[in-house]
Order: sequence, then structure tokens, then C-alpha cells
Amino acid sequence: MSALAFDTHRAVKALCEAEAADPLAEVFVETIGGNVALKADFAESEARVQVKIANVRAELKTDSGLVRAEIGDSAGRLYRQWWIMTAGTVALVELLG
Repeated sequence: MSALAFDTHRAVKALCEAEAADPLAEVFVETIGGNVALKADFAESEARVQVKIANVRAELKTDSGLVRAEIGDSAGRLYRQWWIMTAGTVALVELLG
């Protein structure tokens, strides 16, 4: 777990010298300002994740199309080989029969 860098002496001094809430708010902003994720940060991260998801989906769609084409080609070759074997079997039966 990371610790926040906090100048306690400066904070106490600023709070003791001030009579308004503004210095207190400034101390907190200075202390945690760079370490807090804002709504905009989450929205930006979500947008980047959505873009990555869309890219992966597009890749998968392309890849699945290629696989389907390969399966179709293989099925066509197998079908032709089956017909050749069937024709050969019929011819062999005719010769022997």
C-alpha cells in the first residue's frame, strides 16, 4: 500500500494561521491532488477499454470468417475425394463382378 506524502508541519501552520476553510481545502488538494482518480479518469479508462474490446471483437469476427472459409474448402476437397473413391469402388465392383 502506498503512503501519501504529507507535510504535517506545513498543514498545521496553515490551519493555525487561517480562520477560513479555504486553507484546509488547499492542504487536502495539495496532499491528495495527484493521487485521486476523478470521474473523468474513469470515463477515459472505460472508453479505452471499450475501444480495445471492439478491436478484439473485430479480430475475432475476421478470424472466425477465415476459419469458416478454411472449413468450407476442406469440406469441398473431402467431398471430391469421396466421389473419386466411390467412382473407383463402383468401377472395381464392375470389373470383378
